[in-house]
Amino acid sequence: MNSADFQTDMTSEAISVLICESSSVQLRILSEAVRQAGYSVQTANSAEDALTLLQMGTVDIFLTGIEVGAVSGLEACWSLKANSETESVYTIVITASGEDRRLEESLDAGADDFIRKPVNMTELRARLRAASRLVRMQKQFKRLAETDALTGAANRRAFMQYLEIQSQRATRDDIPLSVVMIDLDHFKSVNDTHGHATGDTVLIEAVKSIQACLRDNDMLGRLGGEEFCVILPGAGLFSAGIAGERIRAAVEAMTISTDEGVPVPVTASLGVASLTDGDLISAPDTLLQTADVALYRAKETGRNKVWLDGADERDDEASRRQAG
Repeated sequence: MNSADFQTDMTSEAISVLICESSSVQLRILSEAVRQAGYSVQTANSAEDALTLLQMGTVDIFLTGIEVGAVSGLEACWSLKANSETESVYTIVITASGEDRRLEESLDAGADDFIRKPVNMTELRARLRAASRLVRMQKQFKRLAETDALTGAANRRAFMQYLEIQSQRATRDDIPLSVVMIDLDHFKSVNDTHGHATGDTVLIEAVKSIQACLRDNDMLGRLGGEEFCVILPGAGLFSAGIAGERIRAAVEAMTISTDEGVPVPVTASLGVASLTDGDLISAPDTLLQTADVALYRAKETGRNKVWLDGADERDDEASRRQAG
């Protein structure tokens, strides 16, 4: 990611604000002002409802009063700052004028900023702009920490974290989960013949081609060298096989040449494994190992192909039926 990409991300990404206020009149006034300032707005009448929305992970800035139901706004701040999944949410507490004790309590509770009643809308917009700059910068740093610097794919750490989350979800909700292991064929010979700069170009273009085949909730990770893997939440083995073939065809269709105009053909071998119907393959590492075995079979039987886990058993069964 270059500096231009950094600046684009810093300015173009929408910021979501959750406003928690027990007064329906104040909630309407605040939400309208924040919405007109260009933010995405969610609202809650109580801290309990606000915490539910916060757990969904769609909130960047939390603007809350103090007296907002059985659970106070300060308790809500404590809860979100104590949770690793919500601790990055920027919090602004609305305090009554002259209540310096409440202001101190707000900051002690983990609030990042405060604003006094009656709320001055000009001041509120200014504080939201300041908060937005910090939120965008924090998101950008998080992306950089989770992204492979060369290709833009997720790095191994971020990939494994996402696989763990999706594996737990698949087991809990009894929904399928598949992974597609991808290895660029004979990549070492590309580096040896054309140089590492051309090899880097192949990796970058391959990631672009693979990403174009994926859905929004799929994740492509670079596991090392020329080996990549895709997580396909909700996809069974057959659907993942179709996705794998789409990826294989996209990689083969790439047009890459050296600086001297020499064409560099690229193909990939892919192995597909799936977690479904309460399979014993529940651990992410085991799922990856199963896909890796399928990948080895794809390479062993000619490369530039997609091999589904269990294909050997199905082929043996088909042979037995034909023999019978």
